[in-house]
Amino acid sequence: MQARKKAVLIINAYFDPWRSATPTRWFVPRAMAPYYLAGYFDQKQVEVRVWDEVFHGPLLDTRILEWPDVVVFTGLTAAFDRTHQLSAYYKSANPSGITIIGGPIARALPKLCAEVFDYATQGDVEDITEIITDLFGPDHADGHGAPRFDLARPTMGLSYLETTKNCNFACSFCSLTAEGRAYKSHSDASISRQLDAMGRVLGVMVLDNNFYGNNRDNFRYRVEMIGERWRNGQFRGWGALVTGDFFKRRENLDLLAKNGCKAIFSGVESLDPAVLKNFNKKQSITSDPLALTALCAEYGINFDYGMITDFTEQTVAEVAGQVDGILANHRIPLPSLLSVPIPILGTPHFEASALNGRLMPNLALSDMDGMKLVEWPKEPLEVVRTFLADLLQFKGRKMALTRHAFRHAWHWRRHVSLDQSALALVRPLHRFGGRIDVGSPRRMMETLREPTRTFSAMSDPLRNAYRPRINLPSRFEKCFEPLRITNPDGSLSDTYLKARP
Repeated sequence: MQARKKAVLIINAYFDPWRSATPTRWFVPRAMAPYYLAGYFDQKQVEVRVWDEVFHGPLLDTRILEWPDVVVFTGLTAAFDRTHQLSAYYKSANPSGITIIGGPIARALPKLCAEVFDYATQGDVEDITEIITDLFGPDHADGHGAPRFDLARPTMGLSYLETTKNCNFACSFCSLTAEGRAYKSHSDASISRQLDAMGRVLGVMVLDNNFYGNNRDNFRYRVEMIGERWRNGQFRGWGALVTGDFFKRRENLDLLAKNGCKAIFSGVESLDPAVLKNFNKKQSITSDPLALTALCAEYGINFDYGMITDFTEQTVAEVAGQVDGILANHRIPLPSLLSVPIPILGTPHFEASALNGRLMPNLALSDMDGMKLVEWPKEPLEVVRTFLADLLQFKGRKMALTRHAFRHAWHWRRHVSLDQSALALVRPLHRFGGRIDVGSPRRMMETLREPTRTFSAMSDPLRNAYRPRINLPSRFEKCFEPLRITNPDGSLSDTYLKARP
């Protein structure tokens, strides 16, 4: 008789900052690590399933965890508590089951992860082959590791590609700076396998943290590899993330345009030079959103960017002035990302914030989601908190937002395609116009039961996930305690100091 396939569940753990239990289907980019990980399991020997708590919503039915022999966890650093909770449900249902964790969480908290999970790896996704071999034998691992895009339901016809790893800059707030790993390119074979695995799609988003990099010949080669697929009709266009130094050479834009690039994202981060210097964001000092939008439009490319509002450096009046200034000028796109700084564990920003007493007391790791204050602002907390709550929801700015979106898309319509104009119109309305939580009755009810957000770590109550959904043995109680980063006096907690690298 044929032996039963090994069962593996890969979970992208996530705490939704808006405390919604409904799936976030339209968030771009999607988490692709689970699907890249899945590619390293041999399909003949192993059945792999993926649960992405962003795309699918939080895993509410714990019976799903009765199925797998192995659960692999990944996610952003702030999701450690969520992985801890899910591991408790799994170990309760399957005491002999194996748990694996990797990615940013394992790199930021290696000692703690080694205590909680059976395997904790600090390497890249391909390092999972060593664990697969150790658990099941070498015949259960696929050395090529073509991503399992067949397991991912497409979002707006988009697929994803990674051509490089890490970044050649060292922004003070970036987790890549904390990890200190070298910038490197994928091999031709790896890039080709990814492109082959996605098949024909509407568009491709390159997931690289810095697509431009520090090797101009390699950059050109990668662009032309993608361009060749575009010319052959595999997709209608593609987009990538680049750093500010990319725009200093016009020939870079010409190269991308000739090879099918339709959109560029760059981390402008702030319109305040002092904030950029504080972030060690030297490559963005001269990044003016209007100038970059006009420059990209000359080549038929949409420009997109993110903004960080740092209330330790900026006043409410200054931030309001910048946002209202963008709303008043329809030529400038609204940022696709608007958040407060996240003092990610191990980064220079985190270390400086801890050293200078800026971290709030009793701070939980899960508070660091970019949607609430976790550092003391320079103005009274309640003033800033109230302003931030309104800003992130665009309260009082809805009409200006709608007017700006239509005028912006109309202004640049002659420079870009109809698809690009539609995206430029819909993106800000979807991002800031208000979230509609539509899902199953169970998920909508779960959302309604969540405590109200306050947008400040000082007053935000713990979310429902910290209460077990089912009865668990007492030994799992600690799995539902939040990982506190600071003590009541604001100093770093012993738990964190013991867990850090």
